[in-house]
This record gives sequence, C-alpha cells and structure tokens, in this order.
Amino acid sequence: MEEMSVFKSYLRRLLQDLKDLNDALKNHEYEKASTMTEKLIEDTQKGIEDN
Repeated sequence: MEEMSVFKSYLRRLLQDLKDLNDALKNHEYEKASTMTEKLIEDTQKGIEDN
C-alpha cells in the first residue's frame, strides 16, 4: 500500500510539471520549456536507475 502512495505522489508532481511545461509552451517560453523537459528526463532517468 505504501508503494501506491509513493507512486501517486510521483504522479501528482509529474502532472503539475507537465501543466507548467504546457503553460511555458503556450507562452512561447521555449528556453524555459527546454530546461523543464531536460529536468523531467533527468529525474525520470534517476528514478529508473534507483530501482
């Protein structure tokens, strides 16, 4: 059950990050969007390597 809670927490954070990324793209903030995308990729990669 604890794993599900951790996963849902991760999904909530991911959802917020994706919403922020979408807003950056809508506002033509491409440098910010690129940085955000790189961070998402890096965080995901670290999460995969930890398991």
